[in-house]
Amino acid sequence: MPFDFPPDSPLHQFTVDELRAIFAAGRERSCAVDEVLVTEGERGDSMFFVLDGFVGARLDSGAMVRSYPPGSYFGELSFINPGHLRSATIIATTKAQVLVVDQASVSSLLETHPKVIFTLLRRACAFLVDAERNLISDLRRRNLELQETLKKLDHTRHRLSQEELASRTDPLTGLFNRRAFDLELAGFIERAVGLKSTLALLVMDLDEFKGVNDTLGHVAGDAVLREAGKILKSGVRQSDLPCRFGGDEFVVLLADVDEAAAREKGEALRLAISEMAHVGNDQGLRVTATMGGTLFRAGETAEVFLDRADQALNAAKRAGRRRLTWD
Repeated sequence: MPFDFPPDSPLHQFTVDELRAIFAAGRERSCAVDEVLVTEGERGDSMFFVLDGFVGARLDSGAMVRSYPPGSYFGELSFINPGHLRSATIIATTKAQVLVVDQASVSSLLETHPKVIFTLLRRACAFLVDAERNLISDLRRRNLELQETLKKLDHTRHRLSQEELASRTDPLTGLFNRRAFDLELAGFIERAVGLKSTLALLVMDLDEFKGVNDTLGHVAGDAVLREAGKILKSGVRQSDLPCRFGGDEFVVLLADVDEAAAREKGEALRLAISEMAHVGNDQGLRVTATMGGTLFRAGETAEVFLDRADQALNAAKRAGRRRLTWD
């Protein structure tokens, strides 16, 4: 099962596990040159992933209006809205291999990998809305049925995006949560490997946090966590991923940084937290931070990567806390 699609392929938006589930639920089909995959005007209920070769969208006039290379997909509208009329004829312009994902695939995924349906629907909606809008503009076709479908898809996309964001966010700090980290880590690693770039991971605990909770109560402890979250969120780039694992443990993924830059960023965050104002300051309760950090190493698993950062954090604790230890 190949996953080495071009860097600009929309399939890179899916995790490897999601692709495995989709490939297992679909069926592969070999196509000869000029073989028709779908016909304009027919009712459809499936979408297609191009695995190898090229296919194209052709109008009744014979004009080719779009080409689909390996790693692209099409037919989302009929997949999401079974029975919708196909808007173009799709043919193989070379020998091609495609994956057909139909309504039976939906049933299979709901039983075995229900989260994949959620991810596939949200991402397919986003891709479809943009693609169909461009098609409408290019072809000057304002079909009422299509416009109504797009409105529904816009609504669905917004609702699903909001629901997913809520499920991936820590409500106290506003940072991403452990679920978001687990979902995004594979993508960060896949990108680093594909682009041969670097990826750093910082793991952090708050020192003396228990003292704040025990002395001043959980309301004061929550205020400390919120302030630490603000520092982490404002102290990294949009391309980075700050998360709260739970309790007083935080992690930060830093993309495209070497060890020196990652160490510098870790120290800056650690010092900012150690100097932050909080309700325990006037009672001598100074919350500081202890960190462990590491760079991703080619060929290792996400679990090994995270474990090495944890070991670096443990080493920092054994050395007296209030420091960053690197492995």
